[in-house]
Amino acid sequence: MSIYDTDTDPEADLGHVTPDTEFDNDLATAVKAQLREVLDPCSCMSDHPIDIVDLGLVDDITVDEAASEARIDILLTSQRCMYVIDITDEIRERVESLDGIESADVHQVTSGKVWTAERMSEQQRAERRERFDERIEAADITPYAERSD
Repeated sequence: MSIYDTDTDPEADLGHVTPDTEFDNDLATAVKAQLREVLDPCSCMSDHPIDIVDLGLVDDITVDEAASEARIDILLTSQRCMYVIDITDEIRERVESLDGIESADVHQVTSGKVWTAERMSEQQRAERRERFDERIEAADITPYAERSD
């Protein structure tokens, strides 16, 4: 089973799963809740852990209740992310632990979309900006973009 999905339509950027995304299906809602427990490994190393939903890595969740299957599409911050296997394994393990899901397929979106900070939840973007501002102030420097000639 491949974690790479090269069949994604580049014209079909319909958004992504956010903390506010609601599903008509209780099982899809439960899948999203499990994904909120998966932390981005790089954010853990920066002492500010962010789950993959808040970070904007979850592109789509599809649940086929009749087949007891879930498909999770992820868009990583880099297609060369060295933690893709770890993230994929944790997603699969958590989602398959749900009653009603026997199989979870995780696909990495590799064409047509690029992760940007705009995919992060508003709260995480604000917290990230606050941490940046605190570091700039503590270092007593002016960010390059704010310098005058």
